[in-house]
Amino acid sequence: MANYACVAIGINRYQFLPPLNYGQADAQALWQFLVQQGNGSSQDYLVLTDHSPLIDRQSTYPNQDNIWRWLDATRQPSPTNGKTSASKSWRWFFFSGYGVCWQQADYLMPIDGNPQDIPRTGIPMRSLLSSLQPQGDENLLVLLDINRSPGLQSGESVGAETVELARQMGITLIMSSQLGQFSHEATALRNGLFSAALLEALRYYQTELTLANLEQYLGDRLPELSQHHWRPIQTPLIIIPSEATRQQLILPISGSTSVEEKTATPIASTLTSGDQTNGKSAYQDASTDNGNGATAPVSKYAVAIPDKQPTHSLTPRDVDEKSNSATSNSATALVKIPDFVSDNDSQEDQTWKQWLLRGSGLILVLVLMLLTLKTLNRQTGTSPQIIQPVTETQPTADEETEGSVTQSPVADQTSPAPKATGSPLPPSPVENQRIAPASEDKPQEQPLDSPSPSDPESMEANQRILAQAKGRIQPNQASLFSQAIAQAQKIQPGEPLYQEAQQDIQRWSQVILDLAEGRAKQGNFASAIAAAKLVPSTNPSIYNRAQSAIKTWQTQAKQQQQNQAIIQAAKQQLRRNQASSYNRAINTLSKIPPGQPGYDQAQQLIDQWSRQIYLIANSRAWRGQLSLARQTAALVPPGTPSYPAAQQAIARWQKDQQ
Repeated sequence: MANYACVAIGINRYQFLPPLNYGQADAQALWQFLVQQGNGSSQDYLVLTDHSPLIDRQSTYPNQDNIWRWLDATRQPSPTNGKTSASKSWRWFFFSGYGVCWQQADYLMPIDGNPQDIPRTGIPMRSLLSSLQPQGDENLLVLLDINRSPGLQSGESVGAETVELARQMGITLIMSSQLGQFSHEATALRNGLFSAALLEALRYYQTELTLANLEQYLGDRLPELSQHHWRPIQTPLIIIPSEATRQQLILPISGSTSVEEKTATPIASTLTSGDQTNGKSAYQDASTDNGNGATAPVSKYAVAIPDKQPTHSLTPRDVDEKSNSATSNSATALVKIPDFVSDNDSQEDQTWKQWLLRGSGLILVLVLMLLTLKTLNRQTGTSPQIIQPVTETQPTADEETEGSVTQSPVADQTSPAPKATGSPLPPSPVENQRIAPASEDKPQEQPLDSPSPSDPESMEANQRILAQAKGRIQPNQASLFSQAIAQAQKIQPGEPLYQEAQQDIQRWSQVILDLAEGRAKQGNFASAIAAAKLVPSTNPSIYNRAQSAIKTWQTQAKQQQQNQAIIQAAKQQLRRNQASSYNRAINTLSKIPPGQPGYDQAQQLIDQWSRQIYLIANSRAWRGQLSLARQTAALVPPGTPSYPAAQQAIARWQKDQQ
């Protein structure tokens, strides 16, 4: 890899596989850290996710074609800008998604990877590592989070070939778990466990990160995270081909900056680089379409930091502090990068900021207005007289505010100062509205359009509801998706986060239908029907498709039951070494029409029993019963693999009898 110091790929919503929760977040968080900690441009680091933006009008949607196209673009000499470095530079490749082993070969699954056609739709690990193989003075670090617990039931553990290839090619490899383990995600972390531990190590060591440091940190921290979040123990698998590289600094260096420049400056976890303008990162400024019609998420991590700050680093575990004895004049603060924040959280923060600004502005206007009224009253030379009306209804807070704004100037201009008489006239309602707020004892300040006390509580309650709903989800479990939908449906129309809840419900409904269709393809119609019945009626399009599929599967389930009865009847007709019984059983199986459940099984049995007839014929010919052997071989039905051999044997035995 030459043009990009790091290529990060993260996938959530697969087209043919159960969705993941945080594959995209893993890749984005790594990309965000590398962009913020480095002195180079954000264009030095490539990220391919479900919603990553276009780059030079080129799609970054992580399907098979795009991944290969971007990797092919990196097969060029590394740009050094005429600079030399004291040590070898490092390039990183990161993948968070599904991996599978098929016929002892490992594959990464792109977003359009089909488990029914892995060799043609997957990315072979051998080809991938060959394309990434380091050139010249470069070293390569491959980080793979692919041992997913739902996995692809191919019967083989993914990773064995990858480990062997890394050793042969001299590539440093870090996998998220051992070969016999699975990698997991945690809702509380909003990342996979492996990526969370990796990001902690990056933030802790910064530019001092070495393979030895990373190996020790991941080995200690990843099992801790597994236990803390009630997940099965997960231990990283690390291949370091050479001891000479163990102590090297491995942070990926962009092509636009030399190693000396990178390592001499302390790293700020939040900064504004040359690619950031108006507080936006290059990721925000890019097109919001990744070439697949999906909208790119907006990042809000870019925060300007003063040029001079005391330099310190924060440990991710908050146990002990690591202080630097020497700091340069241009040192910057080491600030821990916040965890990846979703688009929904960003929108919620923006909404509350708008409410806060509105309320603050209105309160300021009211305070200024009260001060103005108090000044005007003092200029009249008399104290205002406050008389509360007895029979009239008190105006609301909004009416009082409106009256004070529109009526006060008119009253001051037209009404003369009151004279001292024995029986003063009661002031008009307009004057009451002007004078009452001016009381020094009980000032009334009621902001307009301020959120009611129930709004924050409702927002917080609905956030908990959605978090609980998402926490229930486990891939390949339709019932858990149904429970999550029922939880999200507690958010009523007009309440905060209602639209987000409806989007989640629609997405989860589609996942339930996808799971049902996958079970139906495997012939498990009862389970498919049970899953499809869990699709709610809130989305008519998905619901109608589910109902139509249920009718189809019910018909196929009946056909499957009937055809299984035919298969069982055929098996009961078999008699050992009796060729005619195999022939009768084959005729029985022929009643199952093509396209119906059980047809493929019937064809396999027909081929198997046809060969058995041919073997019986050979046995009789070997005993010298050539005539009987020819009659037996004639029972092999046409269209079976044994038919040509049976016909040749008949001709040969007939010739031997002459």
